[in-house]
Amino acid sequence: MDTNDRIRARIEKAVLFIEDNLSTNLRVADVAKNAHLSPFHFQRLFSAYLGEPVSQYILCRRLERAANILSKKTTVNLLKLALESGFDTHSSFTKAFKKRFGVTPSAFRDAPVVLKESIDSGRPFLIASPGNKQIEAAEIADLSQFEFQFRQSHGTLSGSFFQLSDQDVSTQLSVLLSANSERCLNTISCFPESPQSLNDKGIPIWFGAAFAARSKNQWSENWYTFSAGSWAIFDHWGDYGFLY
Repeated sequence: MDTNDRIRARIEKAVLFIEDNLSTNLRVADVAKNAHLSPFHFQRLFSAYLGEPVSQYILCRRLERAANILSKKTTVNLLKLALESGFDTHSSFTKAFKKRFGVTPSAFRDAPVVLKESIDSGRPFLIASPGNKQIEAAEIADLSQFEFQFRQSHGTLSGSFFQLSDQDVSTQLSVLLSANSERCLNTISCFPESPQSLNDKGIPIWFGAAFAARSKNQWSENWYTFSAGSWAIFDHWGDYGFLY
């Protein structure tokens, strides 16, 4: 694992630690210590990787968690929720909630539909902010239809996949390339649905290879057709096992 991947692994460890401690008096120094980094270095790296300061991220996650609870429990006590969300007073919680979502917690509790949910079912009340770094342009290419022969694995672990004992993917792909009479266009791994957390034990993962046409072999009976269309093509830096 190179330096970038080690740093990313520490940031992902920090994110998991934050999720597990949203209701506590969480300090940046505690998160940095858990990631085995100095507070100064950790805060710079966190902002670079996630696009916002760690203190702002913690605040947003607390408020998203509170909004999620309010959307499901109309009788929840707001003072109790404020304390469980890491706020010292009801008024500080109300002020932060309204600044984030545009409505007070009580108004949202009475009518959760006033907020437009995001497309991320794991963070339905996520309000995305623009990153502080320019994203490199991706190449757009028109690709012909191709056939994807795949096997299914499952599970992410601390933000990475293919970590289980039965996931010797390289060996399995070598067998596939030997078994298929068609010329391989590319090897592929993908998620048929989006992981909802860095530790999503049940998420399916497909892996296999792309071919111009289907053929019969013993490797797998699973095929998926990718239709012709425009694709964004960009470089992936670092360990391929990471989610991002």
